[in-house]
Amino acid sequence: MEILRTRQVENEDEVFDLVREDLHSVEKAIDIESVASFDTVTPISKHLQQNRGERLRAALLLLCTRLAGGDGSRRAIQLGAVVEMMHAAALVHDDMIDAQQMRLGRPSRSVLCANGICVLAGDWLYLGAFRVALQEGVLDRVIGVAQMMAMGELIQLNRIGCIGITEADCMEVVNHKTACLFSVCGKLGAVAAGVETREGDRLSEFAWNLGMAFQLIDDIMDFVPCESTPRKPAGSDLKVGKVTLPLVYALEHASTAERNMVAGVLQDRSYDAVPFTEVLALVDRYNGAQRTRARARQFTDRARQIVAQFPDSRCRHALHTLNDLVTEHDWR
Repeated sequence: MEILRTRQVENEDEVFDLVREDLHSVEKAIDIESVASFDTVTPISKHLQQNRGERLRAALLLLCTRLAGGDGSRRAIQLGAVVEMMHAAALVHDDMIDAQQMRLGRPSRSVLCANGICVLAGDWLYLGAFRVALQEGVLDRVIGVAQMMAMGELIQLNRIGCIGITEADCMEVVNHKTACLFSVCGKLGAVAAGVETREGDRLSEFAWNLGMAFQLIDDIMDFVPCESTPRKPAGSDLKVGKVTLPLVYALEHASTAERNMVAGVLQDRSYDAVPFTEVLALVDRYNGAQRTRARARQFTDRARQIVAQFPDSRCRHALHTLNDLVTEHDWR
């Protein structure tokens, strides 16, 4: 007898098509929660609505909900809005801290208004997320993740300008700033499906590994020439004093003169004395990006193992494909 198999989900469009209608509902929920009644916050809220391509976290939550046996329920929609508002709030604060001018090829939130307003706008988004989380009975989980994200920012700020960053240091920041929010997407997906035991733990672990890989690939993209990616100018992280994993790996084998070159960039916070092309050459010479991509694949390999434990379905294939795409695409 012929065994019928679920049709594969092979590309980004097919992945998001499975939850496209639900994502539209998430947008409406974000509209309601993020738009303020006074003009100072509204410009940033509208800017947020123009970046709808960033809804990876809501899509992940919705796909996890379906994989756990749920559907696009009102609760799933609301929780999708929660994780997206938290992500947006973190970006607002991050852009302000880094004085980032561009993100996704457009002016960042921090250039739209004064820093004080930017901070309050980020707070407004966090509070909106907390209000919905309270209504949905998941406030403790959401606050815990927000605290981890804030701790990650503090840890990173404490290491700004330091050349002696280790792989473990990088992984600590990646876990706190990125992977923890991905992880809660998996967990809340299970909550929305009415499943919070073994399946919820597995989805949380899957999403955490996906988040670790996602951020490592994002760190690689900082060492890609500007014209190749629309996200933000290449070299932005190092220019504000952040040493990420590709550079950490390169510095492990760098000469004293090469380390001094990088130290000069960290001290000056500019590429006036040392062109960014020289830093790119250093990272390339010692395979920093290649090693980071290999490390990211260790996380996606683990994620693939976890999602394979679930019954065959279109959503399982979608998450499998999403996992593979993370190491191939710049999602932000």
